[in-house]
Amino acid sequence: MMVSKEQLHNNYTGLEAVDVFLAKGLCESLNSQNDVMQHLIMALSKALRSGHTCLPLADIAGQTYWSSLVDLRVDSRPDVGPDEVIDEKIGYTFGAFEELVNCVQDHPITPSHTAPLVFEYERLYLRRYWHYEQQVAKQLLNRMRKCELTPQQEVIADEVLSQLFAKQAQVDWQAQAVKDAFGRQLSVVSGGPGTGKTYTVARLLVALQAVSDTPLTIAMAAPTGKAKQRLVESINAAKAQLLNQGINKTLINSLPDTAHTLHGLLGVRPNTHVTKHHQDNTLPIDLLLVDEVSMVDLPMMARLLAALPSHCKLVLVGDAQQLPSVAAGSILADIPPSFISYLHKSHRFDGQGGISLLATQVMHNQAQESFEVLADHKDLHLITDEHFELWLAQMCDEYFMPMLKAPSLDEAFECLNQFRILAATRQGDLGVEGLNEHVERLLSRRLSQVRLGQNYHGKPVMVTKNHHGLGLFNGDVGIMWAQEDGQLNACFLQSQIVRKVNVGLLQDLETVYAMTIHKTQGSEFAHVALIVAPQAQRLLSSALLYTAITRAKVTCSIKVDQSVWNKAVNNKTRRWSGLRGLLNGHV
Repeated sequence: MMVSKEQLHNNYTGLEAVDVFLAKGLCESLNSQNDVMQHLIMALSKALRSGHTCLPLADIAGQTYWSSLVDLRVDSRPDVGPDEVIDEKIGYTFGAFEELVNCVQDHPITPSHTAPLVFEYERLYLRRYWHYEQQVAKQLLNRMRKCELTPQQEVIADEVLSQLFAKQAQVDWQAQAVKDAFGRQLSVVSGGPGTGKTYTVARLLVALQAVSDTPLTIAMAAPTGKAKQRLVESINAAKAQLLNQGINKTLINSLPDTAHTLHGLLGVRPNTHVTKHHQDNTLPIDLLLVDEVSMVDLPMMARLLAALPSHCKLVLVGDAQQLPSVAAGSILADIPPSFISYLHKSHRFDGQGGISLLATQVMHNQAQESFEVLADHKDLHLITDEHFELWLAQMCDEYFMPMLKAPSLDEAFECLNQFRILAATRQGDLGVEGLNEHVERLLSRRLSQVRLGQNYHGKPVMVTKNHHGLGLFNGDVGIMWAQEDGQLNACFLQSQIVRKVNVGLLQDLETVYAMTIHKTQGSEFAHVALIVAPQAQRLLSSALLYTAITRAKVTCSIKVDQSVWNKAVNNKTRRWSGLRGLLNGHV
């Protein structure tokens, strides 16, 4: 018997209306009155909202969902005794694995059926996500086939490798990644901060162009506008290095000067999933480089791969240890190691510094060791509760005041890119909103131009909505700057060129002395301060901490309680997915 909405409301906590709506609709389409099936679909909906692509029955068997233990003494209820704790929301406990499997198998939802659900390999899917996984796996496996070089191409490949990379006594992982790419239609280059991913892929593109019998049409793309811009800047810097290295100018000039967002590359129509380019109208390119692949979700990857012509080479780049995409999927983390060229050596850190060691320990879930490291290295700084106010005031004086008083916009941008406060959550005193307000309040006591909650000269701002017509995208960071007539413009530095936009055209701006960790993916700062609020504990994971720490190039300051830190480092969340099994040839 199906559970009513009233029962769900009275007994469950944290259950979203969309989960109930989906379960009710799908059960009706299956002509099912089974309450176990109803709860499985609600759990699947919750899983999708959390970034998973499926619901493995083995993982939820025996688990209790939507329960809460409420201590009513906190609410000062007069009818509750001093030692009384009441469990107000009992939730739902799933049965044993076999029971769940038997329930699901009673419904016509195998891959060969047409129902909106699919049950395969003991995982429950919405059919469209099952299709996405199947499509991505098939495309990637097809592109893993070997591409044999001709004897003449072998000679050219050896020559270009010797030009691009000096011989080393130890393994040159960058040169190895380029060498691996010669024999593949798909190349996956992964590595941590400072391992030279962009340096490597710039040379990889040159090498692939050199061995090609006909000139390759190359395109570059990234998931966000900010990542796209950073990719262009990095590739252009690498091209300048190659010119100084004496590499053939024609080869270097064949690398693009521009990049696309993935939405822009595919021609996604606003507010729809309809794209200009798809399997029946593929992209007119021979080679595609996609950066920051850890941020790409499963549906987008499926659409991208479908839009590539069969002959097109694909180069995927990213750090698999970083946070996965906001939407469902964890593409880069699901790609098997045998597919990937890893860059093991960091050229930014010597292996002895605290930032590199801390990131490695967090990545390996070493909670106690990593917390102890915070006090043992000069490039790390543990901020205590009692010193937080003094520390924040010092940061305002050292970084934000020089930006607000900078004599030129170029100098203001230099200051802005030196330091950023990162938080795991938006709300609360130690969330992004509270920290930005706190910083502005401190600055307003020092400078009359700073007005709380208003625009003012020197204020750092972030775009929170895509503005395709203006060429500005969600996550782009700029500075408010007064013109000679006093008019404020929002100014953005793009490929060393300043773009000035009238503030009136940008309604979706927020203050950005502090920002969420998610928004910093693809960015780097000399000094990063990570502020971890205790109430953000449920959002924390080792991947989140790793992403924050690795934004720092020189110094990383962290404010966190040890108990919160330990739980976060030990929380190595892995998204539920069947993609890795499909790519490995098993499930």
